[in-house]
Amino acid sequence: MKRSKELSSYFRLLRGAVFLGILIFPTHLYAVFFLATENPEHNTTPPANAAEARAWNLQGIWRTCQGTPIAPRWFLSAKHIGGAIGDPFTVHGKTHYAIARILDPDSDLVLWGVTESFQDHAALFREGDEIGQRMLVFGRGEIRGRPVFLEKDSIQELRGWERGSGRAVMRWGENLVTEIADDPVLIQKGLGQLIGAEFNRDGLPDEAGLGPCDSGGGMFLWQDNEWKLAAINYAAGGRYNTTTKQGKGFDALLFDGGGFFVCKDENCRAEDSWAFIEDDEVDQPGSIWGTRIQYRSSWIEENIAAMPDPETSIVLESAQEPTGPFKAVTSWSLSQIPLALEILVPKSRRFYRMKTTDRVRLLAPILSDDKLLLPFSGR
Repeated sequence: MKRSKELSSYFRLLRGAVFLGILIFPTHLYAVFFLATENPEHNTTPPANAAEARAWNLQGIWRTCQGTPIAPRWFLSAKHIGGAIGDPFTVHGKTHYAIARILDPDSDLVLWGVTESFQDHAALFREGDEIGQRMLVFGRGEIRGRPVFLEKDSIQELRGWERGSGRAVMRWGENLVTEIADDPVLIQKGLGQLIGAEFNRDGLPDEAGLGPCDSGGGMFLWQDNEWKLAAINYAAGGRYNTTTKQGKGFDALLFDGGGFFVCKDENCRAEDSWAFIEDDEVDQPGSIWGTRIQYRSSWIEENIAAMPDPETSIVLESAQEPTGPFKAVTSWSLSQIPLALEILVPKSRRFYRMKTTDRVRLLAPILSDDKLLLPFSGR
């Protein structure tokens, strides 16, 4: 099994890569889609195995993409998805609201703290070798698109599929971890380490690729009698072309890229932007990539341990005049619907301001009996 491949000096956020001695620039993530079937309903219900079904149920909806609870009040997702304090996160049929955000400076990971505790949360894959292990992957993105053919000896050979159409339906698939990308270039660019799996012609029965809005979904590995979160979906596929002189090419995930040109820079415009993949007896498969949890597990655990209750990140202050001086308000509680801080109605004029781990603004106050609600939002 391959341990790692050498990278060039380029890696683009939101885009995955096929590593062929040089770095190739693919497109945004597709959805979990399958090599063996084009049925859009395939694997849209939980796996029959109870342990695998638990991993399925740990996938929550975050900004139409996904996140995974990893502590009673914290979930992990992909930084490039975005989001703001006040946004909803739905898992186990219940909606929680983000009240804290911690961005990882050294990877695409982000921690979000929520209003109420989760029913269940995933354990982290902290130690051990991922290479060669069967991986469960989850996503809510697009089905596979048009087939990609390579003309060879007057015969059209199927090689993979283009980017598909959008359909926010949860699906699961499987793959084998084939490599770890730990090149210093990734680390310098703040992308950390990645784990990768090839999209193989002769892969597993539910061999899966990834696509748009699969970002943030979990990659799980079996360890200590449970499926543990090993990575967060980051990127997949590439941009291919049949020639370097006709257009910008097409975005696809191929199980064999031999005979195609593939884009190796951010522009895909000039002839020297393209590298030819030799078509020989050995397939040149595309890959799917996830941000490696093992690389940042200490950062994750240290931040959660420092703030197990995300509400402790909220500071409410008040003053008699808008210019201050402001003093901390210690007697408040959190309301979820609407998302607001609840305080007693003040006996005199007061001005309020709020601080938390991310930009936030107080909205118009709501008077309710002897309570005053101070709604807030990160947008």
